[in-house]
Amino acid sequence: MKARDLKLIRATLALIWLATGALSLGIYPVRDSLALLAQVGLHDTVAAIALYGSAGLDILLGILTLLRPNRRLWQAQAALIISYSLIIAVYLPNYWLHPFAPILKNLPILLLLWLLVQYEEVAK
Repeated sequence: MKARDLKLIRATLALIWLATGALSLGIYPVRDSLALLAQVGLHDTVAAIALYGSAGLDILLGILTLLRPNRRLWQAQAALIISYSLIIAVYLPNYWLHPFAPILKNLPILLLLWLLVQYEEVAK
């Protein structure tokens, strides 16, 4: 894999993390996000902390993807995506059947992270 390809993968992942964080900060209606978190068992202050904390984490991951790319970052991102997916599978299983496949779309993202882990040294 060429270094240029890996840079494109990193830029794509950064865009996903940054957009997800921005959407969670209020572009997507906060009340709808809080309603989803209530289905997971998070309410009131805890839900707000989870919402804004995860939004901040997503933005941080996007920035780090651009400025400090490394194998540990890719592994942390994969672990977070798997964790989010497991939580959704347990508490919001209807998202597995959603026609837009929001959870299944995590699979290509995980593949991109795997490629970065495998070919990280090529990009340097």
